[in-house]
Amino acid sequence: MAIFGNPRQPIAFLTTHNPLVLDGLNLRDERVRLFAIDRDSKGYTTIHRVIVTGKLLEKGALGMTLSDLWVEGHLGGVPIL
Repeated sequence: MAIFGNPRQPIAFLTTHNPLVLDGLNLRDERVRLFAIDRDSKGYTTIHRVIVTGKLLEKGALGMTLSDLWVEGHLGGVPIL
């Protein structure tokens, strides 16, 4: 039985600073979730789920990977310097 099919299977939470890890995620699978962590203008941490939109799918059809999308700021979680 697949890990996702077992309701008693623990949940894994992975953090990374390497954008290439994103390319291994299948965000079309509802069981796989990607969250972006940012700071608001007051310095508070904010978390939002990255939702696969038509815009992201269009960019993927043009050959952009998830790591490309992250580096270019389309997913969130990239500081504005």
